[in-house]
Amino acid sequence: MTDVTTSTATTTSPSDAPAGGAPAVEAPATAPAAAAAPAATSDTTDATLLGGDAQEAPPTEAKADGEAPAGPPEKYELALEGVELDPDLVGEAEPILRDLKLSNDQANALLPLAPKIMAKAQEATIQQMIEAGAKQRKDWLDAFSADPDIGGAKREETEHLAAKGLDALGYGEDHAFRKALNESGFGNHPDMIRAFRRIGEMVGEDGSFVRSNDGVQDQPRGWLDRYKPE
Repeated sequence: MTDVTTSTATTTSPSDAPAGGAPAVEAPATAPAAAAAPAATSDTTDATLLGGDAQEAPPTEAKADGEAPAGPPEKYELALEGVELDPDLVGEAEPILRDLKLSNDQANALLPLAPKIMAKAQEATIQQMIEAGAKQRKDWLDAFSADPDIGGAKREETEHLAAKGLDALGYGEDHAFRKALNESGFGNHPDMIRAFRRIGEMVGEDGSFVRSNDGVQDQPRGWLDRYKPE
């Protein structure tokens, strides 16, 4: 058998010919190659982030006309509604405000907090004083209770004699002096209790002071007679 070689070219048969006898045009065997992409320019290929042209700074917002510059003013003008500020205190505050780089408006915005801070500080101070006073009362009372001469087994006797001494001097239960002893805490002080116990020992059954020279008319009267209740 004889091999038949098939042509890759496409032929047109007479029946496919266009009317009028125009010669048929052969179609190309293959499509033309796609157009090559344009070569990268040297600017795109060689440029790097740091080696390229300097970037322009982003535009900044223009300040409104008449807007005061930020930062500390030449002189702070501080005012607080309803409060007269002490010029000396303001002078002491200015260096701190400048170190914080506060504008005048920012400094004035902080002023309403100052009275609240002072009130809190006063409350804390008063509370500390109350607690310290309560501790001092207890310490004095503990010292009195532990004293063998006036406390311990003699505590009840001491309380009776001290009250007797107060009454003999005119300091009854409702007297301002007794209230002051309670409010100050000195009513628990061992030496205060000791002193009024001693006075109570010198008072007789009738509430008057007993003189050591009773029956001796030529002796001067004792100094405690000056404190005899009317």
